[in-house]
Formats: sequence, C-alpha cells, structure tokens
Amino acid sequence: MVLIFFGISTLFGALSLAYLYTRIDRNMNSIHIPVLFVFNTFVLAFSSYSIQRCRKYFDLQFDRLCVRWGIITILATLAFLCLQGIAWYQLFTRNIIPGSSGAYGFLYAISILHFLHVIAGIPFLSRIIFPLMLASKQGTSPLIFIDDEQRRKLKYTAWYWHFIDIVWIYLMVFFLVNSLV
Repeated sequence: MVLIFFGISTLFGALSLAYLYTRIDRNMNSIHIPVLFVFNTFVLAFSSYSIQRCRKYFDLQFDRLCVRWGIITILATLAFLCLQGIAWYQLFTRNIIPGSSGAYGFLYAISILHFLHVIAGIPFLSRIIFPLMLASKQGTSPLIFIDDEQRRKLKYTAWYWHFIDIVWIYLMVFFLVNSLV
C-alpha cells in the first residue's frame, strides 16, 4: 500500500509541478475551477465517511449495516463519477477543451487521472460488499466476519478510498490557490 500511495503521490505531485512550471514559463492565465468540481469534494468526503461506517459495522459484525454503508459508498462514488462527467460536459459546452489552453489541458489530465483512480477502487469494495450481501441473505454472514482476510481487504480498501479523497482535496486547493494568483 505504501508503494501505491507513493506512486500516486509522485504522479499528482509531478503533474502539479509541471502545471506550475508551464504556467510560469508560458505566462498562462489562471484557470477557473468549475463549481461542480468543488461540490464533488463534498461528495467524496461523504464517501470517505460512509466507507468508515462500513468498516465500523464490519468490525461490529452488523452485516446489514455494513452492506448498507458499503452500497452507500459505492453510490456516492458513482455520483462523483457522474458529476465529474457533467462538469467536463459543462466545460466543453463553454468551448473550454484541453487544447484551448495549456492550463485547461492540465486540469483535464489531472482530473481524468483522478477519475480513473476512483474507478479503480470500486471493484475492491464490491469484492467485499456483494459476497457479504449474499451471505447475509443466505444466513451465513457470520462466517465472513471470522475471515481476517476480508477484514484486511476492507481496511486497505478504506485506506485507498481516504487517500484518493485526500488527493482530490489537495488538487482542489492547489487549483483554487492558483486561480487566485
């Protein structure tokens, strides 16, 4: 996990530095972050909260509540992804495309890379939640709670979720501060 987090941090850090360098070198104007990007920060923060609730109920062996919060996490994440698509569409309709400005090219590249990292987390959570949901319906859910492997998978998935959310918050602060300068 540490290597994954280091790699992701390096990727987004390098892109941030490249944006700063290019902006200074080419004397580019600042970009204005779509309001929907800022709203999405709250959607992702809620998904972090919900996955933490999922973990809590897993540890307490409350299968229905664990599944409920797991599904809520997945739905919040899907809402984030849909809202990102809408935000990009809004940019396109205002004729702000990656080629229109180097700065907006960075915004698209960085937000699309983050989008892909968010998508990457969904299968991992699904591999935990859906078997638990099926086991709960069959009455065998206590067997899943005994499995330390499931607990470990959920813990690492939650860490990834929180980390990707922190990356998004960093990106929003980074672009908002840059829009003021």
